[in-house]
Amino acid sequence: MADVDKILQSLESELARDNEIDRILACHLGDYFAILQINPLQGLDELSLNLRRAYRRKSLLIHPDKTNNNRAPTAFALLKKAERVLSAETSVSDDSSPDSGLADAAEKTTLIEIYKQVHERLQLSVPLDFDHPDNVRIREDLRLYLVSHLQNQEIDKNYAQRQEQQKQEALKTMAKERELKRSWEKRWEQDRGDRVQLWRNFTSKVEKPKKKKKKKNLLA
Repeated sequence: MADVDKILQSLESELARDNEIDRILACHLGDYFAILQINPLQGLDELSLNLRRAYRRKSLLIHPDKTNNNRAPTAFALLKKAERVLSAETSVSDDSSPDSGLADAAEKTTLIEIYKQVHERLQLSVPLDFDHPDNVRIREDLRLYLVSHLQNQEIDKNYAQRQEQQKQEALKTMAKERELKRSWEKRWEQDRGDRVQLWRNFTSKVEKPKKKKKKKNLLA
C-alpha cells in the first residue's frame, strides 16, 4: 500500500510540474508578473518578498533536473528571466557597468505602468484571487497591448534596418565612385608622357603640302 501511495504521489508531482510548465509557456514572454503569478496591482510594497517566495517555489517545481518534460528548460529560462527583471532596482546609480540592470529596471517599471493603465481604463476591481475574472481580464488586455507593442517594435526595427542598409549601400557606391575617379586620374597622369610622345610622333609625320611649280608659257 505504501508503494502505491508513493507511486501516486510521484505521478501527482509530475502532473503538477507539467501543468506549471504549460502555464508558464502560455504566458506572454513579456508579462513577468504572470509568469511568477504575482499581481503588481496588489502588495507592490511587498514585491521583493513575494518574488523570492514565488521564484523559489516554482524553480524547485519545474527545474529541468527534476522532470523529464522536454519543455522544462524553456519554462525554467523564462522563470529565471522574470525573476531577474522583477528583482532589478528601479533606481540604479552606476550606469557605467554593463551589469547595472538599467534595462531590466526600465522594463520592470514600464510593465508596472502598463498594468496600472490597463486597470484604470477597464475600471475593474483587484481581488486577492490571482485567477479572479477581473484579474484575468486585466492580464488578457495587457497581453494584447504587449503583442501590439512588440509588433510595432518589429516594424520599427525592420524599417531602421532597411534605412541603415540603404545608407550603407549608398556609402559603398560613393566610395566605389571615388575610387574609380582616383584610379582614372592616376592612370591619366601616368599616361601623360605617352600621350605627349604619341602626339609628337604624329605631328612629325605630317608632311607640309608642296607648292606647285608654274609651267612656262612656250608661246610667249
